[in-house]
Amino acid sequence: MVLLRQHLGALDALAEIMEKDGTVADCILAIETCPNVSGYTLNGDYDKIRRQRFLDEESGFGGWVERTFLGGGKRIDVEDSSVIEGKGGGDKRESFQITGDDPFYAAIAVAVAFFAWASNGGISLH
Repeated sequence: MVLLRQHLGALDALAEIMEKDGTVADCILAIETCPNVSGYTLNGDYDKIRRQRFLDEESGFGGWVERTFLGGGKRIDVEDSSVIEGKGGGDKRESFQITGDDPFYAAIAVAVAFFAWASNGGISLH
């Protein structure tokens, strides 16, 4: 893994083959025959170019789904605002979380609300 991180061009070639569901032999062949193993380019810093390409890929509908449902909002370029900094810092800020018996209490509240709605007529079919 360390060698792949040092040779970003080979890592990109490997990722491309893996996205196409290539076999292990195809993956090895991609690493062995990569034309630009180190990823050097005349256009600038290859690492920044790769990062920008990944950010561009995340901007579509798939990126929105990932950010919304899988919590993919953290990136190396963005500072984490949930960490308390300063004297005695390092802890995470408090956030709303459903833990323990909270789902049970929420289900009871929904059931009571539904019972109240249904006992007052709910949806009438006539």
